[in-house]
Amino acid sequence: MNDFFTNQLEDAFDWKGPDVIIQTQPATAIYRNVHDAVVIRQESVTGCDDQFVFFATKDDVRTLINALERQIAGAK
Repeated sequence: MNDFFTNQLEDAFDWKGPDVIIQTQPATAIYRNVHDAVVIRQESVTGCDDQFVFFATKDDVRTLINALERQIAGAK
């Protein structure tokens, strides 16, 4: 192995530092349930029940997307 990679492997890395752009987060799934609603489900990190968010209509989903886009546009 060349020195560049050896040095990279030996350096301590700060997983709480500014270079980490996405912190550990629960797995997230999106699917339709038996009522044809869009479901966003996130894996439990506490061992309790998973988290669920339901959107019953296409308009509800569009409203969510619009709100997310507004948040992204306003992000600093």
